[in-house]
Amino acid sequence: MQIAAGTRIHAVATGLRARPRLAGFAGLGALALAGAIAAAAGKGPDLGRIPTALVQRGPVRITIVESGELRAEQQSTVSATNDKQIIWLVPEGTRVKEGDLLIRFESQKYELAKGTAESALAVARADLSKAQGQLEAQKVAQEKARLEYASLPELAEKGYVNRSELDSARLGHEEVRAATRSFEAAVEAARANVQRAESDVGQQDRKLAEGNVHAPRDGVVVYATAGDAANRRKISVGVTPFEGMELMYLPDPSSMRVDAEISEFDLAKVRIGSPVELRLDAYPEAVFHGEVAAIASLARQKISKVSGQPIGVKVFDVTIAVTDQDERLKPGLSTTVEILVSENPDVLYVPVAAIFLDEHEQAVVYLKQGGRPVKRPVKLGGSTDRLAIVLSGVEAGEELLLGLPQAI
Repeated sequence: MQIAAGTRIHAVATGLRARPRLAGFAGLGALALAGAIAAAAGKGPDLGRIPTALVQRGPVRITIVESGELRAEQQSTVSATNDKQIIWLVPEGTRVKEGDLLIRFESQKYELAKGTAESALAVARADLSKAQGQLEAQKVAQEKARLEYASLPELAEKGYVNRSELDSARLGHEEVRAATRSFEAAVEAARANVQRAESDVGQQDRKLAEGNVHAPRDGVVVYATAGDAANRRKISVGVTPFEGMELMYLPDPSSMRVDAEISEFDLAKVRIGSPVELRLDAYPEAVFHGEVAAIASLARQKISKVSGQPIGVKVFDVTIAVTDQDERLKPGLSTTVEILVSENPDVLYVPVAAIFLDEHEQAVVYLKQGGRPVKRPVKLGGSTDRLAIVLSGVEAGEELLLGLPQAI
């Protein structure tokens, strides 16, 4: 019986894949195609030249491997409080606490204005002190004039003081009282000047405080970007932002998520809560953990990262919640996610290269027995990109061909 050319390619494309990226199987498909063509021509290789592998028993871990990108589900945005030049920034990636200094703006203008306001306040306070002293002196003079006038009416009745002297003393007393009211008004005016000067100093203090931006919450510092699409650049020292412009973000490190996608062929294998292992491209040796938190209800076209165009493959968006907390987990980092489909502690397994489909699309293997290939149907379980679980049809230790044999 001949195995149709391209059978291995069909097998890999339909029943045997557990991962969406199986480019390595294309070479195996090509090998199968070459073997079939050679067999048809009667020029197939000797059986001894076809590589073999033994059926083995042991643990097999079925996973789906995809790429994704870290993001924070919760974050705060830090915006410019004025349009002054940035003279200092906390380094990007710094883990900060609420209240920590993040940004310092140029403040020379406000510092000069504050100095002027403080000088004006000092003058106003001195004027107030002077006015209060003059008022106190005036009150003493008023009391003296009052006492002098109070004694004259009695003396006038006894004839010791004439009427004109009495009237002159009364008028003098009234003049002193009027002067006292004037001094009191001067004190109130001086006090108002002090309040205005204090308000001006407070206003300059507030402007200076706005030149220092502090963290509204705990988080990891991520710089915002500015510029048009062709010239995007991160915020840096020396930039003069406009008021309200986004300068940095503080993602909550306890709410890290990974946005990934899975092939439509793998949709049935993934569940909410499925365990996930994550590896960052920046730290490939470190392994972090998470679980599937959400799976999109609708499929979409996969977009090529090279061309930015749809490539005809349907995928589902998947959100993975990161359960570990680590300072290396930062938004924007590329991540490889490995979603656990099943743990199989004791199963028979063979290389995927040993599995073929016959003309009825039945999975078969070829045993090497006595120098001859023996076709045998098999029932398959799950598979990885390298191994396939065999539920029945073979026994541990049997030797299988990894290439198409000649017609048998």
